[in-house]
Amino acid sequence: MKTSNPSTETSVTKILFPIFMGVFAVVLAISIETLEYSTALAITAGLFVGGIAIYFLNQKAITYISIFTLGLGIPFNLDVNLFFRHYIGVTSVDIGVTFLSSVVLYIVFYYDRIVSGIKRFYSNRMILFALVLYMLSGILSLYNALSKELVVLELVRLMFLLIIFYTVMNFGKREYISVFILTLSICVFLEFLLSFYQYKTGRLFGLYAFGETRYEFGLGYLQSRVSGTFSHANGLAYFFELLLPLMFAMILVEENKMLKLWYTVVFLFGLYGLIITLSRGGWLATAVSLPIVFLLLFRKRITEKKFILSLFFGLAAVIVLGVIFYPTIAKRFQAYDYGSAGTRRPLNIAAISVIKQFPIAGVGMNNFAKVFRTYDTTGGSSLFQTQGLVHNLFLGVWTETGTIGIIAFVWIFLSSFIVAIRLLSKVPLWYSGILVGVSAGLLAQIIHGMFDPGFRVLMSTSMLVYSMIGLIGAVSVLYQKKKNNHQTKN
Repeated sequence: MKTSNPSTETSVTKILFPIFMGVFAVVLAISIETLEYSTALAITAGLFVGGIAIYFLNQKAITYISIFTLGLGIPFNLDVNLFFRHYIGVTSVDIGVTFLSSVVLYIVFYYDRIVSGIKRFYSNRMILFALVLYMLSGILSLYNALSKELVVLELVRLMFLLIIFYTVMNFGKREYISVFILTLSICVFLEFLLSFYQYKTGRLFGLYAFGETRYEFGLGYLQSRVSGTFSHANGLAYFFELLLPLMFAMILVEENKMLKLWYTVVFLFGLYGLIITLSRGGWLATAVSLPIVFLLLFRKRITEKKFILSLFFGLAAVIVLGVIFYPTIAKRFQAYDYGSAGTRRPLNIAAISVIKQFPIAGVGMNNFAKVFRTYDTTGGSSLFQTQGLVHNLFLGVWTETGTIGIIAFVWIFLSSFIVAIRLLSKVPLWYSGILVGVSAGLLAQIIHGMFDPGFRVLMSTSMLVYSMIGLIGAVSVLYQKKKNNHQTKN
């Protein structure tokens, strides 16, 4: 039997690593050159200090730091935008903290595998196939694309997202997953603080580099809608509605009492943050997802007194929150929304008219805004003077990538749900909480996506969705590794 020489693999790694760092340095240097002097100086100094710190830290510390920056970089997306153009859609190649952290983690994990004599990374092939198939549908959409460059921009972004997903899927240890979830809970808390400041003062905090802007309906409306660092209130709602089910699940399954208390505090603050986004779609999606988490994680305890007690306190909390937030919710539904809800149907019909003309490959990934009015045969696209959007996530994907693309896109969610359901009764309760919490969050994205362009309009929310899918993959990989080890011992 032929065996590989560890020293040879190590020497190859020593050659490839400086090559990678050299390419990275060139790209970074070009990016910094385009920035203002003060910003470039700050980034350079930060890299210098960070490099010295990493040199004196051990590999485990580097891993923890990278996981933390990967999670923190999702809502606080400090990035460099290359090849930027003014457009409604994917406008540039975004190289940000989360992507760079995922690359660092990939290198660290790769090194661990070389040292351990493991030849490859593990993956859940069903989910990975769905993500790759969606990318392939984007390549196919080049056939009808009026702008090939716009297709390439989104394909590059999907490749970055795939790397983030693959890195999260290969966390490989419960402690790494736990650190990542804890980091995301910190992000929820920070976004709440920022949103609360925006809500109470009506002013921005000043985090412009991270995407902080304010979105208003106009004079006479209830008030400004908070957006956190997501540039739009609905973007912040996507963030909260995806993570609140996971935070709720961790409250139910976490064994450490201090962490359980922390997740409870974060969940309540996150719920408040979701309310003040004034996103009706976010409210509806969360109202569906949270009961699902509760029922699935307590499905075997329905007859226990503990379940009845938990149900009682849960309903009491809902009633209290309902009383507190009822005036805000009532005003949101009763106030005039400047025709926002009324535009959904005409825009959907207009998008369907485009789909009928390009049913197989679509009009080209990321080309929707460019061709919507040109190919629309109903006139519905003229409702917005400055926007080229359809307020339906799935119709938007279908228009751009055709029937092949929408099947691949839906399969991403379905494959994640199938994997989660198959593992639910096979893994310990803590992992079940992750599977249920993430799946409920993804379901919330689907529900909200029926009324809005969806998570894919923002890089931050896209990274979060792919990271969450990566968590399902991580649980499946850990289960498979444990199963293989058990079979080997027997």
